[in-house]
Amino acid sequence: MERRWAGGLLIILTALRIFFSLTNPEYDDAVSYEVFVSKGLFATSAYYPIPNNHVFSNTISWLFYQLNPGFWWSMRLPVLLISTVATVGWFAMLRLRLGFRATVVATAGFGWLQLSLYHAGVGRGYWLLIGLAGVVFYSVLRLGEGTARPRAAWLALAVSGIVGGYTVPTFAYVLASAFSWLALRFICRGQWLHLAAAAFVGGVVGAGIVVLYSPLLLVSGFDKLVGNGYVAPLEPAVFWAGFPAYIWHNEGFLAGQRTLGALITLPVLGLVGWMFYLARKGQLAYVQAARLRQLGLPALWFIGLPYVIIAFQHVFPPERVMLYKACFFFMLLGLVVDWALLRWPASWLLRRSLTTLAILFATYETYAVVRVNPAARSTNDSYHAGLRWLAAHAPGPVLIPEPTHNLFFRFYAHSEERQRPWHFDNLQQPGVRYRYVVAFPSDRGFFKPRFPFAPAYHNAEVDIYVVPADFPLQANAWRHD
Repeated sequence: MERRWAGGLLIILTALRIFFSLTNPEYDDAVSYEVFVSKGLFATSAYYPIPNNHVFSNTISWLFYQLNPGFWWSMRLPVLLISTVATVGWFAMLRLRLGFRATVVATAGFGWLQLSLYHAGVGRGYWLLIGLAGVVFYSVLRLGEGTARPRAAWLALAVSGIVGGYTVPTFAYVLASAFSWLALRFICRGQWLHLAAAAFVGGVVGAGIVVLYSPLLLVSGFDKLVGNGYVAPLEPAVFWAGFPAYIWHNEGFLAGQRTLGALITLPVLGLVGWMFYLARKGQLAYVQAARLRQLGLPALWFIGLPYVIIAFQHVFPPERVMLYKACFFFMLLGLVVDWALLRWPASWLLRRSLTTLAILFATYETYAVVRVNPAARSTNDSYHAGLRWLAAHAPGPVLIPEPTHNLFFRFYAHSEERQRPWHFDNLQQPGVRYRYVVAFPSDRGFFKPRFPFAPAYHNAEVDIYVVPADFPLQANAWRHD
């Protein structure tokens, strides 16, 4: 019966992920596809013009690209497979530690989270990060307990740490949580040889990450890797003024709803605290107390420590960077639900209420992904329609100064119109007679053309001008960047 429940939930979740992988609009993964994956292994491993290159994830996509250069096959299918493997891996690990009921709550709750569903359907590296964070966490649990096979646990920690750091640089939050927890455990126990081993493995992880990033560091430079303008450090006064709101909204989003989700987080944390109190008083069942001690404490550490690091960084990382932390919150939720059902086993009202809440949660989270897609899809459809119009007309050089236009026109041309030779420029080049010029309508953007004639094609996001052969085009004068 347990296998049927788990298998049924996995099938439903996988079906949802397949649906979203087919319907989510192209966004950041279009950038990864066009700028990195389609340009070869060297570009994927060494090129970092913008903080968008999840190198190891894109390397996996590059391998799939060799089999089929289509966008879905090379970008979204790998993530779909990775998210499935990661979900099964988390379930298997928690099943050994939490029991079946708490494990179902933890993995299904996290799997249906809006951010989780969305990122299982787009070609980015966050689900790879989530899976590797699970390996790190399990290794930490084994080492903290004193496993009979410490070498295997250290090796798993080292390999997953290196690969995770190479997947997304912000995996540093996971590694900092892991090694600081181990250090704390070993110091409290006076296990100095274990502490030295942790320091050694930490050094190996750091060195391994540097080695893997060496092509990028040599070609693009250290500043490109760490200089992410999207999360630049804030002035201290600005940071501390916004820090409480950031924690509230971040934890809310990781519990299911950005504004109100923390109203779920706080009661769960309060009940976890009550369970610790009961365990201390000897009023909690032995198995539950052991699970709470073995998983609850490190889960709280992995949830909280990143905020200490953020406080030193003075940055507000986006919620997707912290998505892995939601695994630990739903782990705590699983412990709470299991405790409540064991505490009041005959309560019909409790079971019906929990079932209703679970259905409402899954419905809302699924709807939240569906709701945010139409606006982005409409914008992408406008870019796509512009490219299709060009494909239906006589070929010729195309000037596309706006970066968003330039990217998406190249992306759709490369992924869907590969049989036609294209000439796209973002800057007017000497000696090139451009047949077409692309701009935003209504003077939007930094490129504001002043043609004495109307565009030949127009939609909400795209104007395409057909330039006469004798027109003296001076497009650089129309740039206001």
